[in-house]
Amino acid sequence: MKKIFATIIKEWTLLRRDVAGLALLLLMPALLIIVMALVQDAPFRDYQEIRFDLLFADNDKGSVATEIKNGLRQSPNFRVIDSIDGQLLSEEKLKTLLHDGKYRVGIVIPKGATAEIANSANLVANNIAEKLGMGVLPTRSSRDSMYVRMYFDPVTKPTFRMSVSFALDKYVTYSCSEVLVQRLSRISRTTGDTAAPSADFKKIFQGIGVKEQQLDGMSYHKTEINSVQHNVPAWAIFGMFFIVVTIAGSMIKEREEGSALRIALIPNSLRPVAAGKILFYVIVCTVQFILMLGIGLWVLPLFGLSHLYLGSQPVALLPMVIAIALAATSYGYFVGSIFKTANQALSFGAISIVILSALGGIWVPVDILPPLMQKIAVLSPLHWALDGINQLLLRNLGIGSIWLHVAVLLAFSLLLWLISTYKNRRRIQSVS
Repeated sequence: MKKIFATIIKEWTLLRRDVAGLALLLLMPALLIIVMALVQDAPFRDYQEIRFDLLFADNDKGSVATEIKNGLRQSPNFRVIDSIDGQLLSEEKLKTLLHDGKYRVGIVIPKGATAEIANSANLVANNIAEKLGMGVLPTRSSRDSMYVRMYFDPVTKPTFRMSVSFALDKYVTYSCSEVLVQRLSRISRTTGDTAAPSADFKKIFQGIGVKEQQLDGMSYHKTEINSVQHNVPAWAIFGMFFIVVTIAGSMIKEREEGSALRIALIPNSLRPVAAGKILFYVIVCTVQFILMLGIGLWVLPLFGLSHLYLGSQPVALLPMVIAIALAATSYGYFVGSIFKTANQALSFGAISIVILSALGGIWVPVDILPPLMQKIAVLSPLHWALDGINQLLLRNLGIGSIWLHVAVLLAFSLLLWLISTYKNRRRIQSVS
C-alpha cells in the first residue's frame, strides 16, 4: 500500500511540473480523414436513405390505422413493427421499449380515430350537399384533442423528430383524404355543380392530427435532448479519455530517464506502482468530469442556455464515472506500455481517441452511421460511456440500467491492464 501512495504522490508532482504537456499537436491525417468521411456521410445525406424501426400501436382497430400502417410500410424510411414476440404492441409496451432505448420512435393510433375522420368527412360532405340542396349525413362536433400520438427515445435528436413528424403528417393527411373522397363520390356522380363551399374546409376537415408526446409520464421530470444535455457529458467523456496523452507521456519519460527500470527492480513493485498510477489518474478524471458537470449546471445558464439536468438518481453517476475513468486511464497505461517512443504513443493515443469518439456517438449519433459503422461502434469504450450516461441523464433511468455499461468498461480496463502488465514484465526481463 505504501508503494501505491508513493506512486500517487510522484504522479502528482510530475503532473504539476508538466502542465504544458497536456496541449499537444497531433497528426495522423490519413486515418482520421477516412474515418470522419465515413462517419459524417450520413448527416450530409440527411435521413433520405436511412431506414428506421418504427413501433406501431393500434388502439383504433379501424381503416385509418390500416391506411397509415400501409403507407408507412411503403416508405423507404420506416420499418414498421406492430408486434413483439408474436403479440400486438400496446401503448404501454411501446413506451417502455422507447424509454429503455431499444427503439427510437413509435406512434399510437388513438381509439376512435376512424370514427373522427369519418365524422369530419361527413361535415365536409354536408357542407357541399347543403349548397346542392341534397340530404345530409349524421355528424357531431369535431374533437380538438384527437391526435396520432408520437413518442421518441429521449436521446433522439430534434432533426430526426421533425423528419418523422413531417412523414407521419403526410400519411395521416392522405388517409383523411381517402375517407373524404369516399364520402363525396356519390355527390360528384349526381351533379356537375362545382360551386365552392363557403365554410373553411381546412378547418372543418381537421379529422385527426399528429402530435408528439413525452414518455415522461413514466418519470417525474421532462427531459429533452438539447445542446447542453448532449455536449456536456459527451465532451466531458472525450476529455477524460484524452488523459491517455498525459499517462503515456509520463510512462515513456520514466523509461527514457531510467526511473521506471529502477522501480521495477524493487521486488514485487510492478503491480503496486501500476495500480498507484492508474488510481491517481482515475481521481484526476473523476474530478475533471465533476468540474464539467459544474459548468453545465452553473456556467452555461449564464449564457442563456439550459442548465444540465442530472437525472432522477444523480448518485448513480458515480459508479458510471468511475468506470469511465478507469477505462480511460487503463487505455492510457496500455498505450504507454505498448509503444517505445513518445512520438509513437502520443500520435496513436490522441488520434485513436478522436476516432473512438467519432464511432462512439460523441460527434454524431450512432443511429445515423452506416450499418457497418454501427456494428463497429460497439467496440468503442466511448460508446458504452456515453450511452450509460444517457441512460441516467436523458432516459431518467436508475442505477440498475447501467450495470451492463459498467461491466463492459471494467472488462475493457481489465483486458488492457493484463496486456500492459505482460508487456512491461517482458520489457524488464529483456533489459535485466
